Amino acid sequence: MQPETNNVAGSGNTANPVPPKYPLPEPVASNSLINALKSLVLYVGFGYLLLRRWDLLLVILGVLLLHEAGHFIAMKYYRYADVQVLFLPFIGALVKGSKNEISQRQSIFILLAGPVPGLLLGIAVYFFDIAHSGINIGDIPLQLIAQLLIWANLLNLLPVYPLDGGQLFNRVYLEEEGLLSDIYFYLSMGLIAATIFLLKLYILLFIPALLIYRYIKSRNVAQLDKELEHAGIDIYVSYEALTDEEYWKIRSIIIRQAPAFQAIHPGPPYQYHKIEHKIAGEVEAALSPRLLLLDASIQTKIVLALLWCLAIMLSWILDIDFTLFQYLAR
Repeated sequence: MQPETNNVAGSGNTANPVPPKYPLPEPVASNSLINALKSLVLYVGFGYLLLRRWDLLLVILGVLLLHEAGHFIAMKYYRYADVQVLFLPFIGALVKGSKNEISQRQSIFILLAGPVPGLLLGIAVYFFDIAHSGINIGDIPLQLIAQLLIWANLLNLLPVYPLDGGQLFNRVYLEEEGLLSDIYFYLSMGLIAATIFLLKLYILLFIPALLIYRYIKSRNVAQLDKELEHAGIDIYVSYEALTDEEYWKIRSIIIRQAPAFQAIHPGPPYQYHKIEHKIAGEVEAALSPRLLLLDASIQTKIVLALLWCLAIMLSWILDIDFTLFQYLAR
C-alpha cells in the first residue's frame, strides 16, 4: 500500500523524528530467457528485412551467438548476477550482468572471451578452406564464414567504446574515471558519429546519443556517491538495512542534486511526495555502488597490450585477404 503523501515528520512523536522510509514494492523477477527470445525474434525479423537471405542471416547469427556465449560463460564463471543476453536489431547483441566489485583482471578475461575464440576459429577455418580448395555450405562459401568470424571479432577488439576493446581499454588502462577517461569516451562517440555520417546510416545516430546520456547519468551517480560519503553516510548497505534517518538524509541530497526533483522541498519537515516511489528508487540506486578493483599489475597491462596488438595484426601477419567485402558487395 502506498503511504499517505501528507505524512509529516515530528507530528507528535519525538521518539521517531522522521517518517519511515518509503516501502519499495517487491522486485519483479525478470525472465531472462523470455527477454532473450523476444529480442532474438526482433533481431531475426529486422535482419531478414535488411538482407532478404535466410542463409546469410543464420551465418551472421551463428557468429554472434559464439561471441556472446563467450561473454556469458565468463560472467557466469565469475558469479555475476542476473546475466542476460539481449539481441539488438541492426547492431548486434550484448551480455549484461551485475556485480558490486568489478575486477580488472576478471574483466580482461570476460571482455576477451567474446572476440578471441571467434577470431581464432575464423583463422583456423580460413586455412582449412584454403587447404581444401574452397568449400561451400549450400550457397555460402566456407571462406565467407571464416572471414565473418575474423573481421567481426577484429572490429570488436578495436579500442573504441563501447566495443569490447574500448571497454577493456577504459577499464584497465584508464580505470573508468577522470579527465582522460572522459576525453576517451567523447572521442569514441565522435568517431562513431562520423562513421555513421560517412555510411549515411543516420538512423543509427541514436546509438551515440543514448550512450552519451547513459554516460552523463553514470557520472552524476559517481558524484552523488562522493557527496554521500562526504556526508558520512554508509552507502554500502542494502535498502532494507537502511535506517529511516539515513533514508531521509540521502533523499535530501538527491533532491538537491537531481534537476528532475528541484521543485520538491527536501525538508525538514519531512513528508512523502506524490512521486516518492521515484525518489525512493533513486535512493536505492545510490546504495551499494559498483567498485572497480584495480588489481591489474603493470606487467599484466604490458602483456595484455602486446597480445592485443598481436591479435589485431594477426590477419595481416597471416596475409588474410578481404574476400568478405567482395562477397557482400555483390
